[in-house]
Amino acid sequence: MSQRSLEDLLLLAAQEPEYRDAFYQKLLQSDLYILGGEGASEGESVEDEISLQEWVSDEGERAIPFFTSYKLLEKAVGEGAVYLEIKGALLLASTVGNNLMMNPGFATSKMFYPDEIEMILTTEFDVDDDEGAEFSEDIAIRPITNKRSVEMLKALKSYFTNTKGVVRAYVAAMNEHENDDESHLVIGVDTDDDVAWEPLFRDMMAIVLEKSPQKEIVDLFKLDTTQKEGMSAYFIHEMKPFYLRKS
Repeated sequence: MSQRSLEDLLLLAAQEPEYRDAFYQKLLQSDLYILGGEGASEGESVEDEISLQEWVSDEGERAIPFFTSYKLLEKAVGEGAVYLEIKGALLLASTVGNNLMMNPGFATSKMFYPDEIEMILTTEFDVDDDEGAEFSEDIAIRPITNKRSVEMLKALKSYFTNTKGVVRAYVAAMNEHENDDESHLVIGVDTDDDVAWEPLFRDMMAIVLEKSPQKEIVDLFKLDTTQKEGMSAYFIHEMKPFYLRKS
């Protein structure tokens, strides 16, 4: 089993199909964190019965959020949240028929639909233990060079224009390949300090799910304007926003 993190494998799998088995296998074997519903106890380890929170989009599409670490869960919903720790295989098997959303609000987010979940549960993945021990240094974030996902970006821009607190938003392709259609989109959003991220993220995710072509992977995350390097700094200092609030 590869020692790379689930997040690293997600980024690789989004670009290169040969890494998908490693990602799925890691997902099944990982300890994941989910928001507990009514009757759940903080820190409870789930074995028999699961009571989960669901997020609902404006279009009525339900998704169960889960996180790859408690730190990410705490950042998403705040301290003191009721959560459950569960193995990936048990989570997927216990939520068959539902949509699952990994790390909502962060750059390593991904939506899982029922067909994909069923495939993961019924497939025996053949993964080389030594495959890709090091994270690829070729992964890059770069501007979009074609008119990909135009309708989705138009819808997001319209939403931002009519939503208080959104300062600016950027979009880029994450991949090492020349063809944008083989990469996935990363969208970074800068907001006023008093804006709650969770409801804003849910609205954006609903737009992405409706407008993105073929349910492709789209990462949504909140920009950190204090960052001097990394993804947020790259967007702010190297790219032109596709949405900018008028003064």
